[in-house]
Amino acid sequence: MKQKTHSARAMGALSATALLALTACGNGDGGDGDGGDGEELTIALFGEEPYSWIDEETGEPTGATIAVAEEIFENRLGYDITIEEEPDWDNLIPGLAAGHWDVVSAGMSITEDRCAEAAFGEPELVYTTAFLVEEGNPTDIETFEDLQDAGLDVVALSGAVESGWMEEEGIDHETVGSADDGIDFVEGGRADVFALTAISLETMAGDMEGLEVTDSFAHELSVGAHAFLPDDEDLIEEFNAELDELMESGEYLGLVEEFGFTEDEMPPSGLTAQELCEEDPQELTEEYLED
Repeated sequence: MKQKTHSARAMGALSATALLALTACGNGDGGDGDGGDGEELTIALFGEEPYSWIDEETGEPTGATIAVAEEIFENRLGYDITIEEEPDWDNLIPGLAAGHWDVVSAGMSITEDRCAEAAFGEPELVYTTAFLVEEGNPTDIETFEDLQDAGLDVVALSGAVESGWMEEEGIDHETVGSADDGIDFVEGGRADVFALTAISLETMAGDMEGLEVTDSFAHELSVGAHAFLPDDEDLIEEFNAELDELMESGEYLGLVEEFGFTEDEMPPSGLTAQELCEEDPQELTEEYLED
């Protein structure tokens, strides 16, 4: 096992255009299919608990997806990994395409649109949605349908699945660049509702005075995974082989349960990244969520 050489450094928010124009800092070609053997690998995280973030006390990367990335890329495959924070969700995939990092470890949901720009490892964590609202939930909102014509100021993370779903449902909303910003909007009275992954809201704002996280709900099957450059087929194959072993042995759950994930968040048996990229989301929802 290699000695850890993690370095976490905050990167300023950059536009997608700016990211594409900058010189790459990832190794740009991923793995060669023969294991890391000390090869450098740069991984991007996004500051959203409990998936991946920088611990304020230690300054080290942490979170469920980081634990999985360290176990597979570093401990099992022998890569020399560097983990960097990208504070703007919208920059994660452009930064991958620009070669700033080789892998995104942020629990990113696999969607058709994202699959046009990145490749995904096999499914890892199933998500549900919730709302951050004023304590007592005075407008009694529980689902996206409740937001339609409600006249509320709603925010969602830019580029997140919740924003896309609300666009499909015709729900007016603004977007923010980070989960912290969304929480600040509701806490400061600039928004009535912040829509985000339920486990993130519970972890980041569940005990905040004057605020409340509504009960979680599944609008559509949403499953997160690690994201890669499409050309890094060997690296993806290496990763998926180790991921499969972790899932089959139950070690995967052991890695992520420290961060609040349970058997309920494990992906349905047989579900693949290819299905999530190519098939109708509603049909997948009916097939797997009602299974």
